[in-house]
Amino acid sequence: MYSAGTESLIKQAREIGEAELQKFYSRITKQLTGKEYGHDVIDSLQRLHLILASTKYTRRLPVELHRHLLSLCVSSSVEQLIVLTSAVLRETLPPSGPGQNYTLHDYSPLTSQTAALVLSQAGSKEDLSALSSLLLRSLEGRPAGTHSHLHILPLLNTIITYCPESLTEDHVTLLSKRLVDWLRYASVQQGGVASSGGFFTGPRIRQPGQVAELDGCVCGDFFTVLCVSQAFSDDQWMNLYSFSLLRHWLITYHNATDGNTSTDADDRSEVDGSVVSMVSATSSTSRLLPPKERLREKSFLYCQRLIEQSDRKVLKRTDTDLQKACLVEALCILDRAESPCPSLSSTLTTGLRQRWPVSVVWRCVFGVLPAECFNDPYLAHETLSLHQSQSAAASHLRTTVHTTSLTCSRGRGLSSLEAFRSPAHRGLFLFLLRGEAGSGDTMDRLSVLHDLLMEAADWSRVIQSAQSVPVLLHVYFNTVTTVSDERLLAQLVLVLLERSSLLLNIPRYTAEIHRVFSHHLLKLCKLHPSLVVDQSRELLEFAGTTTNIHSKEDLYTHVVWVLGEYLSVSYDSRCSVDLVTSCFEALEAVLFEVTSSGSPSPRVVTSLLSALAKLASRSHDLIPRVSLFLSKLRSGAVSWCGSEEDVVAVVTRGEELWSLLKLPSVALSVLTPPSLVTAPHWHRDTNAALPPRLRTLTGLTHTPDTHTHTPDTHTHT
Repeated sequence: MYSAGTESLIKQAREIGEAELQKFYSRITKQLTGKEYGHDVIDSLQRLHLILASTKYTRRLPVELHRHLLSLCVSSSVEQLIVLTSAVLRETLPPSGPGQNYTLHDYSPLTSQTAALVLSQAGSKEDLSALSSLLLRSLEGRPAGTHSHLHILPLLNTIITYCPESLTEDHVTLLSKRLVDWLRYASVQQGGVASSGGFFTGPRIRQPGQVAELDGCVCGDFFTVLCVSQAFSDDQWMNLYSFSLLRHWLITYHNATDGNTSTDADDRSEVDGSVVSMVSATSSTSRLLPPKERLREKSFLYCQRLIEQSDRKVLKRTDTDLQKACLVEALCILDRAESPCPSLSSTLTTGLRQRWPVSVVWRCVFGVLPAECFNDPYLAHETLSLHQSQSAAASHLRTTVHTTSLTCSRGRGLSSLEAFRSPAHRGLFLFLLRGEAGSGDTMDRLSVLHDLLMEAADWSRVIQSAQSVPVLLHVYFNTVTTVSDERLLAQLVLVLLERSSLLLNIPRYTAEIHRVFSHHLLKLCKLHPSLVVDQSRELLEFAGTTTNIHSKEDLYTHVVWVLGEYLSVSYDSRCSVDLVTSCFEALEAVLFEVTSSGSPSPRVVTSLLSALAKLASRSHDLIPRVSLFLSKLRSGAVSWCGSEEDVVAVVTRGEELWSLLKLPSVALSVLTPPSLVTAPHWHRDTNAALPPRLRTLTGLTHTPDTHTHTPDTHTHT
């Protein structure tokens, strides 16, 4: 919120009339025609900028005023005037009309303010390309003044953000070469410090020494952003700017798969662009690399140097945050320098392991980073991408599921503290609070621990944790399914079924976890249908336990569905008749039990009916058994249904399945369709059977006297 005085000034600027504004334009024009510019000019320019910036409409200044402002911006030696005129012009439209268009020559010499002005008023890709050429051309010579090159990289970064194609391949090559020089060969001597005058000024002043590390040691032969100095030289400033630009530059122009030019492809065919080859290359070989590959090499070395510096003990506590920020940025750049597909896993394996012990790496990845950067979605995704080993992935899944219980156990409730001190329960808490996960994390008394922790179930921290776990599980499964093999996924199915019964009883939390498990169980089985055969015993055991129907209805119906859908020879040749029969008998027993001793959910009943019908269609000896139950449904034996809507849903499904099973061959093709039907390619083949099949179906569903169709009738069919 602005102060009352500021709000009043902004309101006046917005409500200024057109006539008054034109008078103000004329007054400023007269002021700018003079030879000296005093405080009145500064005040007028500040007011003009406020008027232009306070409205959402972009104005066009009078041509003469625009010309005076541009001339002042280009030629003035007063920094305040340059900044003000540039800010005013950036809020306006460029002049229009014949003879009023400005070229880049009119903005020369190209300073930071004039370049920002040109960038703000560029109207096309060609304008940006011309500006890029001018900026890059200025890099070829020596700086004309102090820090004269420092504005170039920020402006180029802005240009490639909005229009990366404005830089040609020659531009990319040129800047890649300059980035290599700034990153690797910046001076390690301190920059010149301006003299404050006095007796000791003169040529005998002691020359500046070397820059230092954050721990106070003298820097070696490699300047980085983590070096400190009383003053920086031009090339050191460019080193800092280059590092800030580097990741964006690599992402935009150094993707190994973009195929922009054939030259790079040829270069890569002759010179291995991998990180390993870059690190092992000698200095002479390095200089033979193409500019892009050489920049990737120097980027890797620079980031390795930063990682080493990030492990040093700092003299100032505030520098710790700088170390952490540079470490994160170095990891991201390492990932980009190594491969076009970013992943924390590849960065750690090729970068960190060369510098740090493996134990330190994993302690950082699974300890420090999640604890301090837990709210970063990218870090969460990349951390979960590391779960590639079977034992680690399974244990991390168990640990993620028990995050809410862990949050409860770290509370300060009276009952929890008393239970923690009790010898009978202390072991349960120590198990949950252990520092390392393992494969034997299931415990028979976990429900006892959950009862002890229920005191904390309504705490805000616990509720927030309960809301976060489903999201983490989604990220976990989406990541693991892309990087893991079928053996690991089979183990995760077991963990999923096992942990569904070991959840903290928080309202909506259990149902949400079951919903996530159900969703990803279907995805896993669809991705690898053979998982159902591999884990058929555990899945049948879960489906055969009727208590799961009431406590885990969502997950139970999905388990029944995958059994009916994927226990088929068409998905796995190991699916024998005996396996189909045993599954049928288990589900049949459950169906008879729930319909004879309670009021089951119609969703559960229809799922069981569909699964039984699918299994029976694959073993025709089973059809009479399921048809008997379906015929009872048709006769109205549905007293266990709770409402009329449930009766209609169950009876309708039963009639549909009964009609299909009367024709076993039809039932098999409908309930277990071949891959040609589930993944059709009819749209790719003009001779495919879609029109003939439509005619065949029409013939089967119409009476004989309708077989003779008129063209219109046939087209409609």
